[in-house]
Amino acid sequence: MTIPGRMREVRQNIDSYGQHLFQIFGDGSDPGFTYTIGNADRGLPELLLIGDFPSHIAARLLNELGAKMREDGKPLATGLVDIGWSIPVKVRQAGPLARSRYTIQVDQYLGHDRYGVLQVMVCDENGRYPGDAGCAPRYNVEQP
Repeated sequence: MTIPGRMREVRQNIDSYGQHLFQIFGDGSDPGFTYTIGNADRGLPELLLIGDFPSHIAARLLNELGAKMREDGKPLATGLVDIGWSIPVKVRQAGPLARSRYTIQVDQYLGHDRYGVLQVMVCDENGRYPGDAGCAPRYNVEQP
């Protein structure tokens, strides 16, 4: 698909659902990641989930969090966020590396890189989040 064709598809999804999701699968050495496009249109940050999560889990999580943000009209609070799942997620502000390494299609869609990104983190089986001492390696992915 051409870039203009891809951006039309992105725009249609944003118009219909509030945001579009891109999921990039890991290659063994680098983990996969999923991110949103469309929240910046409303002055909100985009959401980024790094890790090899099943597509349906990553999509449901980012869709619920994106809908909450858009409904509230403000960014998610940083720290632990309870969305009624069996575990809370942790949200943190991501820096410029997130935009340059992970959310490249947002730049293409907006035509600039002046938007915020919130990283959504899921804890391991012992309740440890990425960056916590002892976090299981499959959850302890790079922190941009």
